[in-house]
Amino acid sequence: MKQAHLRIARIILSLVIFITLLFLFLGIDMKPFSSMSDTMLRLQFIPSILRFLALAFSVASLGFLLIIIISLLAGRIYCSTICPLGTFQDIINAVSRRLRPRRRRKFHFTSNRKRFFRYSILAATLILWLSGSMFLVNLLDPYANFGKLSTSLFQPAFIWLHNGLAFTLESFDVFILSPRTLHTLPPDVLMVSVAILLTVGVMAAWRGRLFCNTLCPVGSALGLISSKPLYQITFHDKACTQCKKCEWVCKAECLDSKTKRVDHSRCISCFNCIASCPNQGIYYTRNRKKTAPATTPATDGNKRKFMLTMASGLVSLPILRKASPAQGMSEPGMIPIETQKPVTPPGSLSHDHFKSHCIACYLCVSACPTKVIVPSFYSFGLEGFMQPKLDFHANFCNYDCVKCTEVCPTGAITRQSEEEKKRIKIGEVRFLTESCVVTVDRTDCGACSEHCPTKAVQMVPYQDGLFIPEIHPELCVGCGACEYACPTSPYKAIYVTGLPVHQEAIPIEDIEGPREHEADDFPF
Repeated sequence: MKQAHLRIARIILSLVIFITLLFLFLGIDMKPFSSMSDTMLRLQFIPSILRFLALAFSVASLGFLLIIIISLLAGRIYCSTICPLGTFQDIINAVSRRLRPRRRRKFHFTSNRKRFFRYSILAATLILWLSGSMFLVNLLDPYANFGKLSTSLFQPAFIWLHNGLAFTLESFDVFILSPRTLHTLPPDVLMVSVAILLTVGVMAAWRGRLFCNTLCPVGSALGLISSKPLYQITFHDKACTQCKKCEWVCKAECLDSKTKRVDHSRCISCFNCIASCPNQGIYYTRNRKKTAPATTPATDGNKRKFMLTMASGLVSLPILRKASPAQGMSEPGMIPIETQKPVTPPGSLSHDHFKSHCIACYLCVSACPTKVIVPSFYSFGLEGFMQPKLDFHANFCNYDCVKCTEVCPTGAITRQSEEEKKRIKIGEVRFLTESCVVTVDRTDCGACSEHCPTKAVQMVPYQDGLFIPEIHPELCVGCGACEYACPTSPYKAIYVTGLPVHQEAIPIEDIEGPREHEADDFPF
């Protein structure tokens, strides 16, 4: 029975998942992709594990368990089909192979010499994670890397093309597209994203799934799980003519037609080999015999010894931590403010909860309508490398917006209703009287009070008929509207500092309720 249809089905499904997640990061709302996005997010391996732990072992977060079962039964289907970064590597490799001379398009079997290296990276990732640092998870997780690339590079490119088309159509009096706002990301974040793109791109163009079988901790973990799957790629001894056509299309370089062996720990179940064989000499079937070990006992012993040694060494090392950097007079805004603690999104509960569950995929950055959530490089220290924060110089957090709480796939930002979100205190307001334009320039302002949704900032009489802000920290939710509206520069006269543990703000008692405002209403 021919099984070439398995490859076609795999390609179709992987493209659907890839496009669904790409559209989600780009902000494209197109059915049926938008309706499938939540399901696709639940099937991402590391985000699903973190969500399961963050939400008190929620049954709705068992996507990782499904992936483990699939890997035990059918091999690394996750890597070939569900992982968006895997599909992205396949696209790069397919394009690069078309650009090469025909004789250089072939893959070749390689012994698993990198087994020691790949499991070393997996061990280091696990040890750092258990020690409280998400550094390697944020840097190597395939879904997180796809998110970084999509938000930092693909989305700006898409917005640039979208706006170019919108302006072109407007010149012909066609207004079917609305221009989108393009926000500038920090240069250090862009440099890391470019480095990830070059690393993944070069490895994919050169050797197919080299990243998956060397650097990727998910690939290494699933390789251990699926080393002896129930259904697997197998050579047909009599039908195989050792023509090597299967080897030439194996992106994982795990097929040895000479000895008729398959390294199932590296095989990603892409089924390219089955489609390439003219004699049905390789096929996908149930494993009915005991599989020979891929490595010698000595090699396995060395691997175990190394992992134990490395684990004990890493546990003894202190995890590097870093406080948020300090900032920096006769003019407004010239007095440096105190060191601000980073502000995490509403629903993230605390700095510790956020740092231990966020993988810096930047889906919240992409989904935030005001773009107040921005990537950071080192604001949370090494253990929170590249995790996002709220930047109130860029914008403010909408009082009734809960978008970030709805899209987070890891549980780092827990889901909140609008009413719940309005009571969450993510930061606290501070006011420097000596830096305000009212005291320095002797002129009215009131921008901070005008845009405070909870009336935590109110104008009170000052001198010579002037009014000056008066803060009520107990009413502040830390939305940053006051800081964003404050006209002083380079330092703000009023600002918000983050709270290590989120609190509950005092409800507004005024029957008029919160003040409604739009981003376009800001006078500065």
